[in-house]
Amino acid sequence: MKKFSILFLLVMLLLSNYSVSASAASVERLDGNDRFDVAVNVSKKGWASGSSTVLLVNYEAFADALSASPFAYKVNAPILLTNQGQLNAKTETEIKRLKASKAIIIGGTATVSQNVASQLSKLNVQVERIGGADRFEVAYNVSKKLGAEGKVIITNGTTFADALSISPYASKHQYPILLSTKDVLPSKTQQAIKEKNPQQTIIVGGTGSVSTGVEKKLNNPLRVGGKDRFEVAVNVAKTFNLSTTKVAISNGMTFADALTGSVLAAKQNMPLLLTQSNKIPAVTKQFIDSKQVSSFIVFGGTGSVSTSVVSQLKNELPLAGKRIVLDAGHGGSDPGAVRNGYSEKNLNISFTKLFAGHLKNLGAEVIYTRDPAYDRYISLEDRALFANNKKADLFISIHHDSSVDSSATGQSLHYSTYRPGIETKDVYVKYAGRTYPFVREDTDRKLFYYKDGSTIKSMSYQGDIIAYDTISPSQAAKESSKLAPIFYNAIRYNGIGTGYIKDSNLYVTRWTKMPSLLIEMGYISNSKEVSLLSQKSVQNARSLSLAKAIENYYR
Repeated sequence: MKKFSILFLLVMLLLSNYSVSASAASVERLDGNDRFDVAVNVSKKGWASGSSTVLLVNYEAFADALSASPFAYKVNAPILLTNQGQLNAKTETEIKRLKASKAIIIGGTATVSQNVASQLSKLNVQVERIGGADRFEVAYNVSKKLGAEGKVIITNGTTFADALSISPYASKHQYPILLSTKDVLPSKTQQAIKEKNPQQTIIVGGTGSVSTGVEKKLNNPLRVGGKDRFEVAVNVAKTFNLSTTKVAISNGMTFADALTGSVLAAKQNMPLLLTQSNKIPAVTKQFIDSKQVSSFIVFGGTGSVSTSVVSQLKNELPLAGKRIVLDAGHGGSDPGAVRNGYSEKNLNISFTKLFAGHLKNLGAEVIYTRDPAYDRYISLEDRALFANNKKADLFISIHHDSSVDSSATGQSLHYSTYRPGIETKDVYVKYAGRTYPFVREDTDRKLFYYKDGSTIKSMSYQGDIIAYDTISPSQAAKESSKLAPIFYNAIRYNGIGTGYIKDSNLYVTRWTKMPSLLIEMGYISNSKEVSLLSQKSVQNARSLSLAKAIENYYR
């Protein structure tokens, strides 16, 4: 028993140490106002004391630049960016800081003009150009500058992501990156392979990038693939057992930041993983977690790699610790409104699933009252009770409106200042334009009792009578009223009508004990409006905006 106790304590200590290291992840960002700034800041980081040589590539044309990293690493030179017809001013300033005496242009004059070369010469910089008739010949000519033997890299030259993923590994070993199309191995690439005569050819990318037909023409091929560019980058790190002491992160949908950062990644022995702008792909996050990576360098500004992604890397997600209950209205035997070929319950769940994904990416714990995997009816009472039992920080009910008037349009936000489950002091009811003291609620009979003079009267709260507490509402009610206009503005979308914000007596907003709102996303009875409400892209845009609004509120 004592041995078990000691072992248990050791395990708990290890787990606690792991959690500390995970929460203490450090992230350094090399950013700037544009990609020229990023390249300059990468250069300053990696070549703080200067460099006799720089490589220059067109900031818009990735094709010629794909093969540049291994050569840049060989000559220990940063990769800087330029415009096609003129040397970028920021790049010129960095060349002067580096005190470079040589600039190697990658690409022909159609990519980097002779005028750029002339401008460099005026800076007393020797200019060399590695060009070619096309990207395949440029890659071939770069390969001739590399002396490493044994392996070559083959990747698709019409896209950039796979080439970027392999760049730090290829650079570290000075393996040439040669380019192919999906189904045809270009003649210059064939020539390069013949001259290099490698013992192994590493294909980076799946068969959708480099076909099996091309693979069969290669010497001892090893393919590193994946279902997308993010998985390919992870599999590169796994296949070659790259060090994860520190990891480089860049946007996988653009090339410039990753290209200029790839040489620095090689210098610092880092793999290069790819991310989406606002979200770390699941495969990337799983790899980071499995390796317990605690140090990162991010290439690019917040437009490329958002603060949300950095927070995820740091394990400092803005909604971490927040428990949010999402209530997709109706369900099962209760379809809600059914108009224009759409069922409200399905639109509610569709939006809720997307919304949940965005909230989870921000670190929130999301709990459904109505699990998307099961289409079942849940009473209003059970929904409110569920949220209360879960001690949620926020409750959001998603609905879509309907009207007998097919021209009715607009979104609406509903909250309750009257919260009978919390307190009923200073509560009043409003009916027919007059205000009366509140007495009590009969929930079973759906009645509000109020005092009219010395007489106690009752009326169905499903009618026009409203109970409210604007004098001293509970904290949950106060937060609900603050969130209502924030939510309203967050979901505004061109083509969906403007509506209203209302203090209402909806069951799920008055009987929950936390900040609670019910959102009517728009009218499915309006054929034009529902055509937008049903679009996944519209649902995604509105749900993302809403998630960001919640993030900003809790920051």
